[in-house]
Amino acid sequence: MDTTRFAKAAAFCNKAARIWSGEDLARRGYAPDGKKHLRRFSIWEITRYLIPVASAHLRRVVRANPDLPQGEGEVGAKWFTLEEVRTLREHLAAEGLASKTCKPYRPKGVPAKICAVANFKGGSGKTTTCAHLAMSAALDGYKVLVIDMDSQGSMTSIFGAVVADEWQTVFPLIAKDYARAVQAENLMRAAKGAAALPLDETLTSALETKSDDLIQKTHWPNIDLIGAQLNLYRAEFQIPVWRMGLRSWALWDALGRFLEDEGILARYDIVFLDTPPALGSLTINSLAVADILLVPLGASFLEFDSTGRFFDMPCTAFARIEDGLCPHRRRREQPASGLGSGRDQIRMGLGARHHHPL
Repeated sequence: MDTTRFAKAAAFCNKAARIWSGEDLARRGYAPDGKKHLRRFSIWEITRYLIPVASAHLRRVVRANPDLPQGEGEVGAKWFTLEEVRTLREHLAAEGLASKTCKPYRPKGVPAKICAVANFKGGSGKTTTCAHLAMSAALDGYKVLVIDMDSQGSMTSIFGAVVADEWQTVFPLIAKDYARAVQAENLMRAAKGAAALPLDETLTSALETKSDDLIQKTHWPNIDLIGAQLNLYRAEFQIPVWRMGLRSWALWDALGRFLEDEGILARYDIVFLDTPPALGSLTINSLAVADILLVPLGASFLEFDSTGRFFDMPCTAFARIEDGLCPHRRRREQPASGLGSGRDQIRMGLGARHHHPL
């Protein structure tokens, strides 16, 4: 077998996928343009699952306020888009029902919570779980950003997005973080009279990239997406090369820095990270920035065994990172508490980011 056979197999699969998706879109009643569209919600669904008010009260509010969305259908069976539900939610919240909370809770001045869905084992339901959580949060009224960190791009396909190349993924943002580190290093080198580190075309272009250039709207009005595609895997090869060129660059914080520096954590309520089934640079970035780590686990011995190995691997990786950054944490003898050395504490989750277990 040679590369031609692989190319033919890939073309055959892509053709079959297009045929299947085309038939599926037609069968499910999607628009003729081939794009995904979110269905409407009935008044019963809205009052049962989305807004905690009585159906009769919602009907009275809609009738009494012609400027509000009136929905489609007969008087007793109105259907609303999710965007219209958001408008109704805002109005009911402003109306002031003392016993009801119509808007989702969000503490003032607190950045968005970041949830990483990760597991070393493939097929454990990471992408499905992440997508369902994002959609559930959106139905509750939260503003959600989903970042597809997996070069397979399954999450991107779920939301119907199109990603042409790696420059529409998180890759240029991580590259920009490295380029800024190089610029800072060159300022110090210039002060010492040392030669500057080069900034190639990739890094120069990355410096001009903004997160808004990458964030796509989806068919969910309050879910945005930074997608992925096969070339995102380039990051797994390029990031270690950059790290070797500048050892002071904290590659594991690259994702967190652009989420904070570019105001993303202020614009959204929740950020979901769908990680690849491997402990590479992209997964390490996701774990380092996450406030919440969710590990889907199947009910079988092999999945349980694989998950145990998954916890051991990031534990070892972050212990090395902590030891490298904070050599004063190393201890030659055990402390009085009997918890062991600094590395052992990190392994037990006592020295992890945000002071909670990974």
